[in-house]
Amino acid sequence: MRITILLCWLIRLSFVVIAVLYSTPGLHAAQTEETLLEEINQLPEAERQARLVSGAKKEGTVVWYVAMNRAYAQDLINAFEAEYPFLKVRALTGGGGTLLTRVLTEHRARSYQYDVFNTRSMTINTLRKAEAIMRYRTPYRRFLRDGFYDREGYFNGIFATPLVIVFNTNLVSRKEAPSSLEELLNPKWTGKRTIDDESYDWLAAVLDYYGEQKGTELATRIGNQKLNVRRGPTLLTQLVAAGEFPVQVDGHQQEAIAKKKAGAPIDYNFPQPFVPAKSLIPIYVSSRPPHPHAAALLADFLLSKKGQEIMYGHGRWVSHKNIATRGPDDIGDRKTVIPSPEKWGDRYKELIALYNRLILRK
Repeated sequence: MRITILLCWLIRLSFVVIAVLYSTPGLHAAQTEETLLEEINQLPEAERQARLVSGAKKEGTVVWYVAMNRAYAQDLINAFEAEYPFLKVRALTGGGGTLLTRVLTEHRARSYQYDVFNTRSMTINTLRKAEAIMRYRTPYRRFLRDGFYDREGYFNGIFATPLVIVFNTNLVSRKEAPSSLEELLNPKWTGKRTIDDESYDWLAAVLDYYGEQKGTELATRIGNQKLNVRRGPTLLTQLVAAGEFPVQVDGHQQEAIAKKKAGAPIDYNFPQPFVPAKSLIPIYVSSRPPHPHAAALLADFLLSKKGQEIMYGHGRWVSHKNIATRGPDDIGDRKTVIPSPEKWGDRYKELIALYNRLILRK
């Protein structure tokens, strides 16, 4: 008798659970959309593309939250809309932190407005815990360099930013310009170097390459040598170009390229024996995209060779392994260290505290 009562209770409970799942706004839709794109991604290439195009024509729009320079984003939007003239991209540009807050706020309010979103990969754990992004195992993942995608399919990197040592050529000759962390520790650079006050990824790369014990020791020595701290990679490179500081520890390569092309008296070195990189920028797909087919097409375009070549033209270090850097920007066989999103995502507050203590001496 007791067993019969227990079985009846379990059966009733299962129906309640199913009812809750199907009555929760957005939950069933989210599962359906991820399943839909997973199914489409298994199709042969031509059939897959036809399914995406057919669905996107009915949707007509795709919403992209863009943590990127507006002019650069517009170049990509123009090329995408030329390829898919039946789609209109509605782009919202802003800082990565601001857009992340918006995404999380919308998700909590069950107001699902964006389709795709790009910001730093360090946000992956936050977005996953909030269930704000879905797995998107696009076939284009096979073209990505190592380190530009995660195992589970939540992010697919579009570019990363190598952190280079920038120097003013009027103040420092190429022969004497530092090209390694050890050379930056030379006492002659004391008080002559500048660094961003939020260069957390630089520190994470140092710790990942050298190990946390040696990396912490080296970072402590750097922090002890009177760093000139400012905020913003563009500002720092401008200050080096103006001669206010001879050397920038953590310059963004594309900023240095832009200033150099404009005739500023600056140059840069890729550090030896490894090149630290700012955490990569992935394209995320919303867990509840209003326009799932169009979202897939935009994500694919940003990962495609055509989209990647546009970003390469912006001075980006792109993820597509068939687009090789050439000339002075070829890093050769030097290891590139992109901070691990899985490792540092959960330890990001700890990383910030460590940076403040070791580098900013707070």
